Amino acid sequence: MSADPRFNGCDYLMLGFDHELRRHGFAGNSCQIVLELGSAISPDALRERLRKLLERYPVLSARPAGLFSPKWKLPRGNSREPQVRVHRDEPGLRQRIVNEPLDTNAGEIVRFDLIELAEGRVQLVFTWVHALMDAPAAEHFLALVGREDLPLSAAHSLTPCRVRLPLRERGRVAWKSLHQFDRYCEAPPRSLGHRHHDAVPLLQYRVEKFSAEETARVRANGVRHCGILGDAQYHASVAVMELHRLYQRLGNASPSYVLPVPVGLRPKGTIEPLFSNQVTMLMVQFLPEHLSSVADAVAALKTQTGHAMRGGLIESSVMLSEMFRFLPRPIYMAILKQGLRGEICSLFYGDTASVSPLLTTFLGASIADLTHVAAVTPSPGVGVIFYHFHGVLRLTVLHLSTVLSEAEAAGFAANLRSRLLEP
Repeated sequence: MSADPRFNGCDYLMLGFDHELRRHGFAGNSCQIVLELGSAISPDALRERLRKLLERYPVLSARPAGLFSPKWKLPRGNSREPQVRVHRDEPGLRQRIVNEPLDTNAGEIVRFDLIELAEGRVQLVFTWVHALMDAPAAEHFLALVGREDLPLSAAHSLTPCRVRLPLRERGRVAWKSLHQFDRYCEAPPRSLGHRHHDAVPLLQYRVEKFSAEETARVRANGVRHCGILGDAQYHASVAVMELHRLYQRLGNASPSYVLPVPVGLRPKGTIEPLFSNQVTMLMVQFLPEHLSSVADAVAALKTQTGHAMRGGLIESSVMLSEMFRFLPRPIYMAILKQGLRGEICSLFYGDTASVSPLLTTFLGASIADLTHVAAVTPSPGVGVIFYHFHGVLRLTVLHLSTVLSEAEAAGFAANLRSRLLEP
């Protein structure tokens, strides 16, 4: 990887979210994977493994650069090694770690924290800048760190996900997404806003874990409402339904709810390249009348995603993000928010499906559990991630302290869990 890798449109979008979060006093757009390890591991062994990976992938100590041609600026000379920090467990430690910003301008875009638990167990917290890669790629990278038996791919700079068209045709394709935003503004979404103005700006999260029997029930509900391949559709529909109920309880009903649905752009069965976001976002809108039942919500989601597939909105979304990546970040975010009258979306939603089967051990220690954590922007300030570990469902509910209290977020998580089990 000799040349500085350029950002694709989704990379730059994630960097724009980072700018927005830091501007409001939050740590930035970082993600985490938390591993529960069955035994202790050597911090020095982890540092040595990271040195070897840094030789192969110098992007691990790059910094974002370039005003009109954004890219990862690779280190020239000595590289900054990723930090490996060791902590004794104490109350509030995980919240401090998730809210500690990465020094991206100095080339800190990944970090590892080891938390020593009782009985020799360890919790590993892997933090990375979301502009670097998406969740599936991060799972694969974490497997490379923890298992020396896995082959390393050749260094590469294949980052763009582009629709290659003449300039005039690019504008025509991108216009489809802009026209969609115009239609959404006929019933514009309204976020909860900053309701707790005295709160310290913090990202907070809670995890709901389902048993094997409960997971089977959720999957059966998904099959009944969405078909055999409809897990993600069921999760998304129920999440927006419960978001609507939350708005109603807080006395802040919205004319609509806009949900970004991630769409993978990798060739099927692959997760390369590692250091890029190979996704785009399809935006779908739910009106209150779509949310009276799971069947109605699923029908609204299926109708819109089907229309998007047939109407070329995936290509349009890619093209629009590719065109916007040449704008300075403050201007980019202002245009993005203006498109939905100040809103980015109503709920940050992710569904990473099954965790990589490569994540079974880490430096010889068994992996007993895994948690996904991601940042959410000040608007909407709430999000949810679904994933399966060892075939069992997990979901992480994310919220900003200025938008929801811990009690309000706990109620949303509990109601979401109940609705998944009993639609």
